Amino acid sequence: MFKYLLFFAMLLPLYPALAESLPQERIKAARVAYLTKELSLSPEEAEKFWPVYNQYDGQREDLRNRIRDLLEETRTRGYSSDDKANAALDEMLSIREQELQLERNFRKSMQGILPARRLVVLHQAEREFQKELIRRIQDRREPMRPNRGRR
Repeated sequence: MFKYLLFFAMLLPLYPALAESLPQERIKAARVAYLTKELSLSPEEAEKFWPVYNQYDGQREDLRNRIRDLLEETRTRGYSSDDKANAALDEMLSIREQELQLERNFRKSMQGILPARRLVVLHQAEREFQKELIRRIQDRREPMRPNRGRR
């Protein structure tokens, strides 16, 4: 009995971290299902597509996080000189250029896996999934705002 209590006591501090990761995992799983459906991926295509896409998506997320960090730094600290502000702006442009190059490389790596017309569908499906996700998040928050828009 003591072993079980000790085991659960050790896991308890991890619970908040697990709880936070679950929604992200659910979103990722829903996204995979949605994109697979929208792209009409066969099992053979999915086997080739997902490793390449996941690598691309991870790199794209890293670049977006770098931009988000720069913007957050701007919001919290500001810049004491135009030189520092220009350096931050140059860094943001550099990251966006890297993002564009990443997109080009992804497109090349998809040759032989998916035709170009389905890559267009991929971009549309990504946007639609994002819109739907935002809508659902907003719908969940609505009950928390009583009398919204009323006086």
